[in-house]
Amino acid sequence: MKKLSLPALAFTAFTFVSNAQTNTAAAAASTAVKPTLTKEDKAKLKEQQEKELSESLTTVGLTDKQWKQVKEALDNASKNNSELKNNTALTGEQRTEEKKKISEEKNAHLKEIMGKEKYHQWHQLRKQQKNKAAPAGN
Repeated sequence: MKKLSLPALAFTAFTFVSNAQTNTAAAAASTAVKPTLTKEDKAKLKEQQEKELSESLTTVGLTDKQWKQVKEALDNASKNNSELKNNTALTGEQRTEEKKKISEEKNAHLKEIMGKEKYHQWHQLRKQQKNKAAPAGN
């Protein structure tokens, strides 16, 4: 019995230590990925996003009324996402579901405002803008 308990204890200790190191390394890696932006960088990023949004809406050819409605719909979705982010009562899965619901509602509302054809054109422009901006953000 003594011969079996010592190797079992050693194996358990080894497993415990290796898992602790792996979890610590994973946690450190996940926190190191997020870059911190200064207020100036955030302002520049927001200004760039506003410029790209204006360009895409102009290219699609929306009326002033549609432009205002689109802006309101996007601002409303942004506000809802902020509230969702601050809601600590939700689990990660619930938060993901709510975020998906907000996005679907926003997209449906934008299709109503723009019409399917213009919405599709605008959506493609936004994808192109995001793909162009992605390498600069990395």
